[in-house]
Formats: sequence, C-alpha cells, structure tokens
Amino acid sequence: MTSYERLVASLAGEPVDYLPFSPFLAYVWESFPRAVQAAGALAFHQRVGATPLWRGAPCPVRAILPAEVEVFSRRVGRDTRVETRTPVGTLSEVKRRSDDGETDFLIEHPLKTTEDFLIRLWVEERTTFEVDLGPVHEHFAGDGREGLSIGMLIPRSKSAFQMMVEHDVGTEALVYALADDPATVEALWSAMVTNDLVAARLAVESGCYGYYLTWEDSSTQNYAPRHYERYIAPEITQWCALLEAYDTHYIQHACGHLRHLLPMMKAGGVMGVESISPPPTGNISLREAREVLGPDIAIIGGIEPTQFLSLSMEALGPYVEQVIADGQGGPFVLANSDSCPPGVTIEKFALVAEIARGTRVTSNE
Repeated sequence: MTSYERLVASLAGEPVDYLPFSPFLAYVWESFPRAVQAAGALAFHQRVGATPLWRGAPCPVRAILPAEVEVFSRRVGRDTRVETRTPVGTLSEVKRRSDDGETDFLIEHPLKTTEDFLIRLWVEERTTFEVDLGPVHEHFAGDGREGLSIGMLIPRSKSAFQMMVEHDVGTEALVYALADDPATVEALWSAMVTNDLVAARLAVESGCYGYYLTWEDSSTQNYAPRHYERYIAPEITQWCALLEAYDTHYIQHACGHLRHLLPMMKAGGVMGVESISPPPTGNISLREAREVLGPDIAIIGGIEPTQFLSLSMEALGPYVEQVIADGQGGPFVLANSDSCPPGVTIEKFALVAEIARGTRVTSNE
C-alpha cells in the first residue's frame, strides 16, 4: 500500500498491510541536527520508516481584514508588541520570546475591556474571505506529495471560543467577562462562529482535501465541560454536518484532558480524535478512550510525550506494544501525542516505526 492508501484505510477501520506510525514533529524538529532539518520532514519520515500524516496542511481560504484596519508590530528585547488599529479603537497584544524553548508566548491578550470586545466585533463583522490555493499547491508539490494531508479548515485555525481562550482573552479573564458582560462576549462569539462557517464552506467547496482539522487543543485544563458544551460543541457539530454533506471528514485535534469531552465529541459527529494522550499529559487511558468512542471513530496518538522522552530504548519497545494493544477495537493510527519534547532521539522514532511495521491490521475488531 502507498502511505496515502494505508492512512485512508486505517482511518476507515479497513485492513492495512501494517499499522501506520505517523509522528507529530512539533518542537522536537528544531532539536534535530541541521542536516536532518535541511533534508526536510518527508525525508525524515522515509529515513525512520514512518507513514507521513500532514496535520494542518495549508487552509484553502484566507481572511481579508477591512481596508481601514492597520496592523503594526514592534520588537523590543524579547517582547513583540502588535497593535491592530481601527477607526473605532486600537487593540494591543504582547508576545515574549522564550530563548530556552525557542517559542513566543502571550503575556498580554488583546481583549481586556468591553471596549476591546466591541472593537474586535467591528473588525469581525467586516472581515471577508477568499479562496487562495497557492499555499495548498506549494504543499502538494513539496512534502505533501506523499502521505495523507489533513487540511486546516478555517483561517482562524481553531473554533471561536477556543480562540478566545488561547489567544484573544485567556481562560481566567474570559470567565470573568462571561459573568460581567455576557451579551458583549456572546455577540463577538456569534459573529466569529458565523464567519468560521462561511470560511469552512469555501474550504470544503475548494475540493483540496478529504479530511480537515482545527487546532482545538481540546482540554478541560482550559475550560469547564459546560463551556465546551455551550460554545465549542455547537460550532464543531456544524462543521461536521457541512463536511459530511461534501463526503469529507472532520478530525479533532484534542491534546489535553479529554475524559469529560470525548462523549460530546462523539455526539458532534467527528470522524476521529487526533493527539489523544494517556496520563500524565492526558487524563484518560487509550483503552478507556476506545471504550467511549466505540468501534467507528478513529484514534490518532497514544504515545505519551514524557514517556517517549524518558523511557530507554529497551523499555520503549514493550511500552509501544502495549499502546498498540490499547488502541485496538476501532480505527487507529499510532503517533506520539501532540508535540514532542526536544531530546527524543531519531533512533526512538525509528524503533517505534519498526514495531508498527510488524503489526498487521485486518479489521476493527
């Protein structure tokens, strides 16, 4: 089977020549030798014997801000201040560079006051969308020429409420805002959901991908289950219905505590859940997740990040074999769950791939 055929069959729960191991290379990639990075991610997959699964391939749609909006960025030391200037006010956010992790993280969210929410609402109500296939074609001409690509569904890259949690407001401040001024918060949320559906329809009508995801980072470490039920589940359910009408599929990126969320994901119509991790990163075992999701919903993941980092080569083999056993009973793609800690060696990736290639899959049972 080709890499593409193997993954499509695995996600459908059909027999495959061997179980695909499709690693998630976020964060670990920068720790690899420069020669490995220069050769590219596809060459790395080929080197270790993995099956390429490209999560979040370029979105076929781009957002167009109102012509009156100007965005300015200024770097001072480790901090980058970004200002979004509009006719009705200015939004400001600050990101700080972590030299150790080589990542940027928010230290000041853009939406801090009721006025900020109304400024963003003004922008959201005037944002438009257009199909832009240039990045998609570039992806398929490069690494995406082999394996399976799961496209990014919307330019925002995550649901409206998840965007508020992670980027716009922050968990604690959002809870207070919902208590103090729910009408304003929900007006912005509703406008974002409406725009997301417009963008999602354009994306799926482009016909670029058969599978889509968003970086939901689903986890009750970020919000209460009732918030997921009220704000996130309805939006994702709309996406699933839209994609199903076009014979395409939604796979949810869920990399945190999922015990209380998986039943709602299942009810919403997702085809699969990607980046499921057992404890300590997650809070539900792979076997328990399979019991909740049943025999028809795909699981992608299973290898817990800290175990991948800390286990010796001798201990990693039996651990991976147990992960494979726990994932059985439905469609399954073996992967390290979500991002991978720097320090996991190339030899460990090759060992996991070797074990997976020795695992034949004949059915979901």
